[in-house]
Formats: sequence, structure tokens, C-alpha cells
Amino acid sequence: MTMFCCVFVPNFSVQAALRLEPNATRPVLLQSPVAILDGPDSVLRVFASNERATQLGIQIGMTKAQAEQCLGIILRKRVLADEEAAQAALLDSTSAFSPSVEDTVQGAVTLDIAGTERAFGPPAKLAQEIADAAKQVGLDVNVAVAANADAALVAAKGCHGIDVIPTGGEAERLAELPLDVLSPTPEQAEIFESWGIRRCGDLAALPAVPLVERLGQTGLHLQQLARGVVVRTLVPTVAPMQLLESFELEDAVTDLESLAFILNRLLEQLTRRLMARTLAAEEISLRLDLEIHSDRDIHKESARPEDATFERVLKFPVPMQDARTLRKLIQLDLAAHNPSAPVKRVTLEAKPTRCRYTQAGLFTPLAPEPERLEVTLARLRAVVGEADEQGRSRVGSPELRDSHRADNFRVVAFNPQQDIATAHKQFNDTAVALRMFRPPVPARVRCRENKPVSVSFATLSANVLSASGPWAGSGSWWNTTQKWQREEWDVAAQLPTGIGLYRLFRDLQQGAWFVEGLYD
Repeated sequence: MTMFCCVFVPNFSVQAALRLEPNATRPVLLQSPVAILDGPDSVLRVFASNERATQLGIQIGMTKAQAEQCLGIILRKRVLADEEAAQAALLDSTSAFSPSVEDTVQGAVTLDIAGTERAFGPPAKLAQEIADAAKQVGLDVNVAVAANADAALVAAKGCHGIDVIPTGGEAERLAELPLDVLSPTPEQAEIFESWGIRRCGDLAALPAVPLVERLGQTGLHLQQLARGVVVRTLVPTVAPMQLLESFELEDAVTDLESLAFILNRLLEQLTRRLMARTLAAEEISLRLDLEIHSDRDIHKESARPEDATFERVLKFPVPMQDARTLRKLIQLDLAAHNPSAPVKRVTLEAKPTRCRYTQAGLFTPLAPEPERLEVTLARLRAVVGEADEQGRSRVGSPELRDSHRADNFRVVAFNPQQDIATAHKQFNDTAVALRMFRPPVPARVRCRENKPVSVSFATLSANVLSASGPWAGSGSWWNTTQKWQREEWDVAAQLPTGIGLYRLFRDLQQGAWFVEGLYD
């Protein structure tokens, strides 16, 4: 038997505007009179309001000045990005309950729940789980279950909470609902009002032929909706892979502590949407819209468009979905790269990927948790910096490049499991290691028959007992600034405490000697 479940968000624009408010203040705001303004800043008018605001006299189309006369009214400006994010969050929260989910209208989605009883139980239990999942992403919803999709949508608009309509009882259950749940046009609503038709049952009782003669096929369609007999095919929607949350502040903030509260709320919503899809974030993009007032400072040049935004991209070695860890990483990054102006809008976008599933081996050495390790690495970057003079990262795992040039390596993201396996493979049979001096130590070398016989560097001076070499190398001859040419020697020097094994090289371009490292 086919069954459909519709999830409807009452006062969608109001809830979308308040969705990212802190958990402590959001319920209070939802119980307060709230109106949403839209239009040009010079002529803002009421676009939507909740029931409490309507009871106090707020009407759609009022100007901002008229709405402000209402005592205790909370006015918010409409932000389309907030509504798009709320609709996407609604899709994310419901996609885990059915493979067929339709993005029906703004603020409503419809699910085909046929055959889901074994996984989620009876329809009433499933509807409650869907309502709880929507509440996790900041949306209070009505959920209705019916034998056809449009009957479920009409019932969800008119009910409060959860409503399960038995098969065959659609007309009886919809009869008491107001006519507004059918979404008639203003002209149709005015005609029905003049006829005294105010409920779905009144419209369902009208004779079909005279109704068609006066209102055409659209009137007949409304009557079929009121009777709950419209049957149509659900059009499944593929949820977009873009996960984006944003928040616009009423007053721009300058300190990172105030910004942390906003980041925490945005990350909580992003991670909940990721978990609803069984995904994790492999990359987080942060965008801050800055409040630039260059006209107030005569010492500064006029601001460029790119100066009004501040962007950072954080890439993770392993997928993450923990909000606290992500927030700490973003805070450490902002502490090292502070925005140059007050922040008026925060936007976070997560690049989703599949979750990481690993199983530790019985004889594999223990490694730190990737999330805690990444926070530790971020703290190290804040202390030592991100890159050295050659543009290499200062924190991570060294990786040799495919080149004959000495000390030619790069630093890549740290991966505990891979690094342990690589180290075991490379150094298991190694007896001698070379400890590199960075930078190489300048030395004075005396040669006899083009072979080192004594070496002096730092506070040490010693005779060379044995020398192997030279090993000549050169490269990048086509680049005048990066070409290199050198001769290497391995020497055994007589020290006061014993024999020391060193790596020497002579830079043929500079004609200078250096001590590059010490053999253990």
C-alpha cells in the first residue's frame, strides 16, 4: 500500500530567520511576535509574520514604520540565503528516512514511506522520528501521513504536530480545515468568501459541474484537494552536495570571542546535516564579509571590492564531523590570520565526503586520534608559522622529492597510519642515520691532492683520517637563480672524544665548504 509523509514548516520565513539563533534564546523568540521585512531599504514592508504577530495586528504589506508601532514586535530583514539553507537542511534531515524525497514547495517536503515499516516502525513512530530530526536542524515542523501526497500536504498545513490519516478517511479529516490550506489565489479566496465557503468540507460538498462553470478546472482541482482524492506521481529530488550555512550580524564584531558563538552555531548545523547524510567534511571554507569604511579614514586609500571579504580554506587529512574540533581549528586559524576589519556576516561551507572507517590492527602501534592530532598540529602552526623561507610547510611529514638535489623534500599533511608503515619499511634495516644541519655549517677544509685532510668548523678542528668521494652533482642549469653544483665527501675525523663521521660538501659556484650533517 502506498503511503506518503509530508513535512511542513509553519511560518517558514520566520523560522528560517531564527534558525541559527542560540538554543537558549530561539524558543523565546519563536513565542514572541516576529515579522519579516522585505523590499528596498527605503520601503521595507512586512513579508511574513508568525501567529503571535498576527494576533497583535501585524498584516502582510505593512510598512516598517507601521509595524514598529506594535508593542514588543521583533523585526527581521528577509535573507534569501537563510531560507535556501533552511530548505536544504529540511531535505538533509528527511533524506535518511526514505530513498524518495520530493522538494514539494518552499517549507515542505514529501516522502514516499511505502515499505519503511520494518526499518522505522508504524507511520506514527516514523513521523515522530522525522519531526525530531527536523528539530535537530532548528526547524519545528508539522508531519502528516496519508495515502496520497497532496492529502498529506494539505493535512500538514492544517495540523499541529503529527497527524496520521487512515486510508479512506482523507475527506473526513480534511473537512474541518480552513480553506487557506489549499493555497487558493487571492481572486479565488475572495469568491469563496462571498459564497460563504470557509472550510474544506464546504468546498467538497459543492456540486462539481456548477463549480467548473464558475471557476474552471482550477476550481475543480481545489475541490479534489479538499476531498483528498488527487493522485499524482512523486518527483524525487537529489539533495545538493553543497552544505552552506551563513549568519548576518546586526552589529559588526571585532573580537574573536564574540565570533566564536556564531561559528559554534553554524558548525553545529553543518555537522548535523552531514551526519544526517552519513557524510563528513574534508574541507571547510570560511568567508567573512567585513565592514569597510575607508571614507572615514583620510590616511587610507579607497577600499577595493576584494578587501570587503576575508576567506580561509581549511583542508583536513581525514574527514571530520565533530563540531567542537572544527570550531577549535577555525579559531586557531583566525588567531594566526586575523581579519582586518569588523565582521558583519559569517559564511561556512563544508565539502562533504564519505566517513572514514578504520580498524586498528592487533600488532599496530597506537596512534593519536586524528581530530586531536589535527588540533595539536594547528597549535604548532600558530607557534612556528605555516611555511619556511622556501615555502615549505613547517608542520607535517617530510617527503623526499624525485630529484638528485640534496635536501630536496617537501612537507605533506601528517597521516599517522601511513607514516608509521613508511618509517617501518624505510628504516627497519638501516644501521646508520645522517643528522642534517639546517642550515649547513660553514667550514674551512684543507686539501691535499684534491682530498680533504683537515676540517675546521664552529669550535672544532680535526684531522681527516679517511675520506670518500667526491660525488659530484648539478642541476637546474637553465635557471640562473636556482641552479646548483656541488661535490660531496664523507669523512672520518679524529675528535678528542673519538671518531666523528661527517658529510662535507663544496659549493662549486661559491667556492665554499660546508658541513652538512653528522652520521650516527
